[in-house]
Amino acid sequence: MLVRTEGFVLRSVPYKETTRLVTLYTRELGKLTVIAHGAQSVKNRFGSTLQPLAHVQAVLYTRPTRSIQVLSDCSHVNIYSKISKDLGKLATGQHICGLVLSLTEEGQRSVEIFHLLVSMINALDTLDADAELIKMYFQLHFIDLLGFAPAFSQESLGEIDTSGGFLLLEDGTITNEEVDNQSTAYASRSVLRAFATLCRADFEAAMRLQLTAKQRNNLSILITRFIQYHIPGTYPVRGGKVVDQLLDAKKK
Repeated sequence: MLVRTEGFVLRSVPYKETTRLVTLYTRELGKLTVIAHGAQSVKNRFGSTLQPLAHVQAVLYTRPTRSIQVLSDCSHVNIYSKISKDLGKLATGQHICGLVLSLTEEGQRSVEIFHLLVSMINALDTLDADAELIKMYFQLHFIDLLGFAPAFSQESLGEIDTSGGFLLLEDGTITNEEVDNQSTAYASRSVLRAFATLCRADFEAAMRLQLTAKQRNNLSILITRFIQYHIPGTYPVRGGKVVDQLLDAKKK
């Protein structure tokens, strides 16, 4: 069957002499792996459309009996010129794609995940994009779509002491009381409020957060701990550290 679908390139690797294996997250089919014949030949007809982070319109030959589909044609939907010129933005975009690659199943379809990808990468391509906040906003909304939304209430958030409080990693409750060291994470009141804002506020409001470098670092650690608690062993830690290092270097 011939399928035309919009998608993002999550990964692209050489396969044999003239072909590439490409993992896409598409609107219609979710995550899938395709083979691009001739993508490494001198007369490569795919151009730059198979680079990670490319937003493309793909034409596929699909069969339900095979695990790898065939890519027939591919063209750009958007070209992210501002991302490609900024190492911090580029690393953040690749980290976002890496999360989707690592934490979704082949054939899993979610229009919500696809739209989140589109909106975050588009936002990242603006001149004044705050790559660090975009990364953290994506992480929390992505984990929500995977079924692990924090369950705190506004009332409990308002009761946090000025000295700080705890995030219960099991369900995302925010409280003044520590249950045990393994399943709770301490944070200052300002960091817990920022965590709540990124979870519940709309994107524009979330991007107006004013945080110090220390608060941003502690917020990033808190989000990572929450994700790792629910999806142990699959969260791409190394990629996240590289992103943080690049974003820190950009501030200096």
